[in-house]
Amino acid sequence: MRDTSGGVIFDSAKVTILRQTSALDRHGHGHGEGTMRGMEDSGQRRAASPFVRVTLIFTALGVLFTALTLARDVSGWDLGWGKADRSAAPTRTPEAGPVNPPGSGPAKVAPAGSPTAVRLDTLPVEAGAANLVKLPRQLVGRPEYDRSIVINCPRNTGSDKQREVTYRLQRRFLDLTATVRPYFPSPDDRDGAVLVYAQVTIHEKDDTVTRVVRGQQFEARMDAPRDLVADVEGADELVLRIQCEFPDGAVVFTGASVTAG
Repeated sequence: MRDTSGGVIFDSAKVTILRQTSALDRHGHGHGEGTMRGMEDSGQRRAASPFVRVTLIFTALGVLFTALTLARDVSGWDLGWGKADRSAAPTRTPEAGPVNPPGSGPAKVAPAGSPTAVRLDTLPVEAGAANLVKLPRQLVGRPEYDRSIVINCPRNTGSDKQREVTYRLQRRFLDLTATVRPYFPSPDDRDGAVLVYAQVTIHEKDDTVTRVVRGQQFEARMDAPRDLVADVEGADELVLRIQCEFPDGAVVFTGASVTAG
C-alpha cells in the first residue's frame, strides 16, 4: 500500500501535469500561429495599398481618356494630336484632263521634223522678172495683200497672151500654196476671170528637161479669190503662168509659200 499507493499518486500527478503542459503547449502554439498569421495579413494589406492606389489612378485616367475621345468624335473637338494624322494624309491629285478645253478641237502640235514654210518672194527669180509689178495703189495697206507677188496681165495680142515668172527651187521643197486674187481697175472688167498654172521644171540626168503642170486654177475672180495648191517635190524650178480675160489688170498671189522638207 505504501509503495504502491505512493507510486500511483505520483504517477497520477505526473499524468495531470503532463496533460496541463500539453494543453498549454497547444494553446500557446495555436495562439502564436494566429498572431503570426494576423501579422502577415496586415503586412500584405499594407504592402498592397500603394498598388491598389496606382491601379485606381490608371483606371480613372483610362475612363477620362475614353470620355474625351468620345466627346471629340461626337462634337468635333480636337485635342491636338489628331492634326499630324490629318496633315500626313495623302492628298488627292486631280486627274489630268484634256490639254484643250471642250469644243476647241484636237491639239495642233507640229510633229518633229515637220516641213517649214518658206515665203515664195524670198526665192531667187530665174526668169520673167520683168513681168513682176508692184501692188496696185488701191490695194496697198490692206492686210490680206501683205507681201504679195503681182504678175501683170498680158496684152492679149499677138504672142502676148500669157505671162510667166520662174523661181528656183533646186529640189528643196515639197508643196506650193497661195491664194489667187485678180485685180482689174476698170469697173467694166470687175467680173473678169483669170487662169493660173503652176508648172514645174525637172532637169533629168541625161540633160533633158521635163515640164509638168502640177496645179491650176480657172475660177478666180475679184469677188471670188481661189486657192492654188501644187506638188513641187523634186522640182528644180517653179513656173507661175497666168492668162487674163481682160488685159488691163494683174494677178495677185497672197500667202504664197513653199514647204521645205
